[in-house]
Amino acid sequence: MIRVILPLAIVAAMFFGPFFSETTSGSATGSRTSMVAGSYFIEEAVTCVRNLNYTGFAFGDECASDAQYNGSQMSGSVLSGAAKISIVAAVLGVIGILPFIGRLTSIATIGAGLATLGAVGYFMMSATRSADGLASIQWGAYLVAGLALLTLISGLSGVRGR
Repeated sequence: MIRVILPLAIVAAMFFGPFFSETTSGSATGSRTSMVAGSYFIEEAVTCVRNLNYTGFAFGDECASDAQYNGSQMSGSVLSGAAKISIVAAVLGVIGILPFIGRLTSIATIGAGLATLGAVGYFMMSATRSADGLASIQWGAYLVAGLALLTLISGLSGVRGR
C-alpha cells in the first residue's frame, strides 16, 4: 500500500507545494516576492490524467509542459516527466496488490523515485544559474526530494520481498 501512497504523495507535493520564489518589481507595488507552486510545471500532466487522456499523457503535446524556468523549458519537461512516471507507478501499485505482480510494482516504484530525484536535482542545478540562486528554492522542492528518496527506499525494500 505504501507503494501507492508515496508516488501519489510525490505528485501532490509537486502540484501544491511552493517550488521557487521570484522577485518582481511593479511601478505601483514596488519590489515583492511571490511563491510559484509546482503546478506551474506539471499542470498539463495532471489535467490529462483528470480528463482520462491517456494517449496524450504518454505521447501528446497537449500533456507536455511548456513552463519556462531561467529561459529554458527543460526543467518543466523533466519535472512533468517525473510526475507522469510517479502516476504510472501509483497505478501499477494498485494493480500490484495482486501477488504475482508485486515485483513489477517495486521496479516501477524505484523508477518513480529515481526519476523524481533526478528531476528535482536538475531543477536545483538550474536554479544555481538564476540571479537568486539556491535561495529561491522553497520547501516544496525539498519535500518532493524527500518523498522521492522514501519512494526509492520503499521500492528497494519491495524488491527484497517486504
